[in-house]
Amino acid sequence: MTTDRLTSILNGIGKEISNRQLASILTTGLESFVAEDQAILRTGLAPAPYISASHAHRDGITTQIGGERFSVFRTGRSKSRLNFLSLLRAGHEDYIVNDAALDYMRQRKVAPDVIARLAGHPETSFCSQMAWYDHLVRLRQDVFDPSLVREVSEAAIWGAVRDHGLMGNTVVVSDDAGQFRIPNHALCWVHAERLLQKLMPKTPEQTRKLEAIRDEICASTAI
Repeated sequence: MTTDRLTSILNGIGKEISNRQLASILTTGLESFVAEDQAILRTGLAPAPYISASHAHRDGITTQIGGERFSVFRTGRSKSRLNFLSLLRAGHEDYIVNDAALDYMRQRKVAPDVIARLAGHPETSFCSQMAWYDHLVRLRQDVFDPSLVREVSEAAIWGAVRDHGLMGNTVVVSDDAGQFRIPNHALCWVHAERLLQKLMPKTPEQTRKLEAIRDEICASTAI
């Protein structure tokens, strides 16, 4: 609901208030709520065996992250993998080059010489995006290569996620959208079953195997 609509409703029931006053009420003194919200996400991500992730595109892009016992929503202007990883930091803003980050770079096929420079430098923790970019410049990385900067930044954010004790063995269950394809990723049962529908068994044995896999998927959704 927009502030214009809410203002109109309040005025209609006799509450005189302007859009500016309403906006001030809705956006002032939110620090304690933000801290509580981030604490919920951190507490949820630490032990969760799995989380689900999805997004909706309206005026902005809302990403839902949730598990069996929690759910949070984040709205912004990007649905990139870099943004999703940033959300998984749960309020932290640091970039860390550790084993998790280096493994991420290898999985993403970052050039070995780039990985070697980052791995060989004694400084591994950076408090902000600007500190991280400054480090890349000092290492003479090509900061004008958007693909390279994105890949190593994703890796360093993933390193921070893991350094904060989040997403240890957690599996991200999604519709296989690119931004959700991070370490420990799996399809939700709906999209996994859709892949089975494309298979055309040619023998009774293949049919039995296909049905067995479908039964396993159905059984897992009942847990």
